Amino acid sequence: MKRLENITVSEQPFTLLLQWDSGVQQSADLSGLIALSRHFSVFTNDPAAFAKVRVINWGHGIAWENGLDFSAENLARIADEQAEEDGRILIEDFQKSFKLTNEQVGQALGYRVSQIKNFKSGHTVMSPAVRIAIHTMKHDPTVLYARMGSNTKADRLKSSA
Repeated sequence: MKRLENITVSEQPFTLLLQWDSGVQQSADLSGLIALSRHFSVFTNDPAAFAKVRVINWGHGIAWENGLDFSAENLARIADEQAEEDGRILIEDFQKSFKLTNEQVGQALGYRVSQIKNFKSGHTVMSPAVRIAIHTMKHDPTVLYARMGSNTKADRLKSSA
């Protein structure tokens, strides 16, 4: 599990600069959290309070003076989702991580093999939804396992009709 070594506030609104114990640096824009969470929405009316953040629990989270806290694991997930990445590398890494065939990647993502090949070659730009699906399955393989039945639910319904 990643641990935070240091955290600073960016010049961009509601964005944190993260320094992980591995030496990796990332940024995490928390404006979505602030806009959608009833607890974190307090920063909307008091943006200066957002800057009063510190690392807690030996790098496993952050906290603000107002008592709110957030885990390092969730910060990492937000930063990873927001990171710029090459879709070709993402899908290749996903495929290699689980030793999947193109057919299996297609089944997991709900695409034909030709579309998977287009993602891998860069001929088709990967949508945010596909990126989210891949990140989710890498983070929680049970989602992948659920998608990898002997055939899809739609196929089972067709064959039983």
